[in-house]
Order: sequence, then C-alpha cells, then structure tokens
Amino acid sequence: MKTFLRELRWLNRHPGALLILIGAPVLYAVFYPLPYQHAVVNHIPIIVWDAQQSATSRDWVSRLDAHPKLNVTQVRAGEPEEGIWLHGSEVQAFLHIPSETDRKLAHQQPVVVPYGGRADNFLVYSTAMKAIAQTLQEINLESAQNAFQAVEGNAIHAQALAQPIHLQINTLFNDNASYLQYLVPAVFLVIVQQVILIALGMHWGYRFEMQRPMGAPFSTWLAHVAIYLVNGLALILFFYRLILPWQGVYPSGNGLTILSVAVPFILAVIGFAMVISIGFKEQETAILWCLPLSVPFLLLAGASWPTFAMADWAQALAHWIPTTWGINAMLDVAFMDQAPNYQAGWGLAGLWLSLGLACRILLSQTAEAEAPSVPIQ
Repeated sequence: MKTFLRELRWLNRHPGALLILIGAPVLYAVFYPLPYQHAVVNHIPIIVWDAQQSATSRDWVSRLDAHPKLNVTQVRAGEPEEGIWLHGSEVQAFLHIPSETDRKLAHQQPVVVPYGGRADNFLVYSTAMKAIAQTLQEINLESAQNAFQAVEGNAIHAQALAQPIHLQINTLFNDNASYLQYLVPAVFLVIVQQVILIALGMHWGYRFEMQRPMGAPFSTWLAHVAIYLVNGLALILFFYRLILPWQGVYPSGNGLTILSVAVPFILAVIGFAMVISIGFKEQETAILWCLPLSVPFLLLAGASWPTFAMADWAQALAHWIPTTWGINAMLDVAFMDQAPNYQAGWGLAGLWLSLGLACRILLSQTAEAEAPSVPIQ
C-alpha cells in the first residue's frame, strides 16, 4: 500500500505522465477515425487515352466517369504516354481505347483494351482495377446482346460474339509486394521526424527550464541545424541500409538517391520542429505535444490511407507536414525508380527553416525587451 501511494504521488507530481496515459489515447480515439470518414475509396482519378475519338469511345468514357469509384480527370487523344501520367500527383489509373475499336466491333472482331494503375497503394489499385473491369463487363454484356440481335438470334454466332472486348491489365509497379515494403519504410520516416521533434523541443526547452541564456539566435539556429541534420541522416541510413534489409526489404535505390531525399526532408523537419517548439519552456513539454502526434502524422502522410481520399481540410494540412512529401519521395527513389518532386521538398525545407529562424529571432528580441534593466555602477 505504501508503494502504491508513493507511485500515485509520483504521478500527481508529473502531469506529463498522466497526459501520456490518459490524454494520448483520447487524442488517438478522436483523430484516428477522421481520415476514414468516407469508409470507402471513391472517385479515384483516372486518365483515358482515347485513340478512337468517336461516339462509342466517348460513351465508354462517360460510363467510366459515372462509376462511383472512378473519376475521369483527363481524356487525351492518341497512344498512352507513361511519363505524362506517372508524374501526375493525382492520377492513379489509366485506360486506353484503341484507334480501331469501332471498325473491329462492326466486323465482329475482338478489341483489346489495356488498362492499369499505380500499385504503391494496394487499396487504391485493387479498387480502381475492379471498377474498370466492372464497367467494361457491362459494355461487354450490351455488345453481346446487340450482336445476338444483329445475327437474328443465331446462337452459334452469338456465342462467338459474347466477349467482343478482351481485358489486358498492365501493372506498372510491383503489385505482388506486401505492405511491409511500403508501410514500414513510411513508419521509419515518421519515427525520424518524431525523434527530431522531441529531441529538438527538449533541447530548446532546457535553456528555459534551467534559466540558461538564449544566446545569439542565428548561431543557435545554425548549430541546431547541423546537429540534427547529422543525427537524422544517421537514422535514415540505419533504417534503410540495416534494418530494412534485415526485415527482408531491399531498397532498389542507391545511397545517393536516398540521401537526395533525406537531406531536404530532414531540413524541413528541423525547421518544423523549431516552429512548433518555440513556446516550449520545459523539456517535458516536447514529449507532451510531439509524442501523441506520431499516428496523426503517419495517417496524414497517405501511407496507410490515400491522401486524396481524405477530407479537404486534411489534405490541406497534410501538404505542410514534412513526412507527407518525405514518405512519398522516399518510396519513389527507394522502391520505384522514379524521380520525386525535389523542388517541392527543398521549397518545404526552405520555408520551415526560414520560419524557424524568424521565430528564434523574434523570441530573442522579446526576451531582451522583457529582461529587467540593471543600472551600471
């Protein structure tokens, strides 16, 4: 009983422990369901290459767009160009209508309709592929009925025309890999971000807790950038070069490509940490605020649930969090041999580092103005 009471008194003296035990589960319970408000993935962006350019092809496009799971965002003429849609941030699937579709259907010849999509998110990929297949099957059924009527009920000819459209799935990425290859690397980047957020927040709160001088704001800012950049790079190399291969996941990108994403990502995280920790007056405050945000940051990054399927306000918020760009860019270079949008990453890093420096300078000036004047003797 004495031990039990002593532990209760200890908890009472440390509100941070109570917040982690009670507040964090409440925060998770409130936030975790928010990205899943729509319950299902709808309106998946799809691009259609319409080489036929006829009433038939336009009808097919309208049918695809009418499906609740699909949203035709672009219709282009000619043959598919992989580079156009691979670099589109929203497009998740494609379909190609061949140029001789009408002629082959009129001559009772089969039509091959290629379609495919991104397989880096299997929920989106499987949903899009199923929706496209359902739409084409409906068109198949109508074509079979029309063919049956055209041959005046001849069962032999009708059977031959029962499947005038043949489906051909083109997988652009490895859809046979498990979530281990996509979700675990994403979680590792969230861990890196949270470690830097908490460590830099405690580092910053220490000087107030111990009543240490703030020092020159630019020098302090530069020192923190150097310290935590080295720390973050070491963590990423540790995760991606040691832990992932140990788990059976082998990044295809080399060390330079991984560093090309890691550097702007970590710089953005450092600036982000400086901004959110500017009001921390105790070391414990960093744990209270940053630790419960780990799962929300992971969800907003789009690794476990696609960002475009979230609410509009969540998409706007996710855009400014470093892990949103970092996770998608790292998956591109480490597993898909794709070049990410480096300009966006460096822009995010420059923005947060600039805001972090501005906050440090502003707080330094405020502290000097509030400091009591001491007469010179």
